[in-house]
Amino acid sequence: MEEKIRDLFATLLQVPADEVKDETRPASLERWDSMQHLILVSGFEEEFGLDIDPEEAVEMYKDFATFKRIVLHYLSSKS
Repeated sequence: MEEKIRDLFATLLQVPADEVKDETRPASLERWDSMQHLILVSGFEEEFGLDIDPEEAVEMYKDFATFKRIVLHYLSSKS
């Protein structure tokens, strides 16, 4: 599942998946700005049928590891 999250993240940002690592932050990935972050969150909500809390969506802007952890949390609580 982590690879699927990474692939969708990279696809939505239009960057190679190998550029997306746990330590990747908005400051280290030019295409990950605040507007793109909204597109990322809504893309994940649509793809996986999630409803991410706005406060957690803001927290997801920290780095990819946090983004992935929150998505995995929502996926596990959905099952």
